[in-house]
Amino acid sequence: MKKFATIAISIWASVVVSHAQGTINFANAGAGFLAQVHLDTIAGPLVANTSYMAQLLLVGAGNSLNPIGAPANFLGSGGPGFFNGGVVDSGLVAGTTGTFQVFAWDGASGQAAYAAALAAWTGGSIHGGYSIQVTVPTGGSGTPAGPPGALTGLQPWAVTVPEPSTIALGIIGGLALLLRRRK
Repeated sequence: MKKFATIAISIWASVVVSHAQGTINFANAGAGFLAQVHLDTIAGPLVANTSYMAQLLLVGAGNSLNPIGAPANFLGSGGPGFFNGGVVDSGLVAGTTGTFQVFAWDGASGQAAYAAALAAWTGGSIHGGYSIQVTVPTGGSGTPAGPPGALTGLQPWAVTVPEPSTIALGIIGGLALLLRRRK
């Protein structure tokens, strides 16, 4: 009976491993691309503070943004403008393409998760911003598993604080929608 259980577990493990998920190298530099992150404008200084963080997002149906993996800290003076979050499991089948985007923010006020950072950024209290979306193949296919996919096509971008007028317009628009719903 023990022999049968051992064989069954071995077969199950090999099936699970052979269905590996597609992987992405969550970094903003690689072969043929450098997508440094700047403060305020694309011509502004590079992010050089390790309190800044970046979150890899999988773009889903209807342009929904789904965080995958853990946020990565920026490298600071060791590599201004850059982060390296390592290899991330995309949740996609290995070898297929996926569309990804990165959100970067200043986590100095304690926003260690994407949702909290997004709320603070849209509230105008921290620097933050999105990269462009890139569609790339995931890695991990083959035996042995191939290297992770890279975020090639990622372009430099800037993290900013939304202007108070933009926030005010958003609030006015939201109030107008609420008033319209009541009538």
